Amino acid sequence: MYSIQCFSTAYMGTNTYIVSRYSSESAQEKGEPDCVFVIDAGGHKIDVDKYYSLLKRCDGFVFTHGHFDHISALPYLHNLFPDAPIAIHKDDACYLGEDAAALHLSDFSALALTPYVRNYFEQEGSLPAATLLLKDGDVLPFAPEWSILHTPGHSPGSICLYNESEKTLFSGDTIFAGGGIGRTDLRGGNYSELMKSLSRLEELPHGTKVLPGHGEYTYVE
Repeated sequence: MYSIQCFSTAYMGTNTYIVSRYSSESAQEKGEPDCVFVIDAGGHKIDVDKYYSLLKRCDGFVFTHGHFDHISALPYLHNLFPDAPIAIHKDDACYLGEDAAALHLSDFSALALTPYVRNYFEQEGSLPAATLLLKDGDVLPFAPEWSILHTPGHSPGSICLYNESEKTLFSGDTIFAGGGIGRTDLRGGNYSELMKSLSRLEELPHGTKVLPGHGEYTYVE
């Protein structure tokens, strides 16, 4: 059984999810998960403080894509859990690592946020590099109930995480509640690819819960 908790982080309201798996109801009552992973660690230390008490362990960090607002808490969390794998699709792995700052500055210049991003890198230094490169059809090695759906369009390496038995999808910035979709005007965005990705998600079972990268949850109708 899984417990999923959502925290809105930083000024862009990025949804950071703490996903905990319990072997039994008794383990859940005792607060003894056998797996905990973080999806889209946005924000900063002040945001991590909101959910740090839930991280009795950390088996991995997973990113639905590499945009800055979804990864900015990673340096702080990586210092706390240096052995936890850092998972992202191979096509967005360029957003992590010591050479990633230029890409983030370029992307967010379109949003007039260059000073903010530059100040971040001056304070935090470089981002940790990815240690686990994902592709379509993979499962998370630390939580194999969750499979990877490659859903490019918002970025080349955008993914969703899908748990068939739980009928739950983490959609990142591919799709939002109310029919909203991810923007395609940043580097590597592609509207045609996004439409193909949305068509794929429409084939998921009716009633699948969709947990997006921003805003409220929704369901596949």
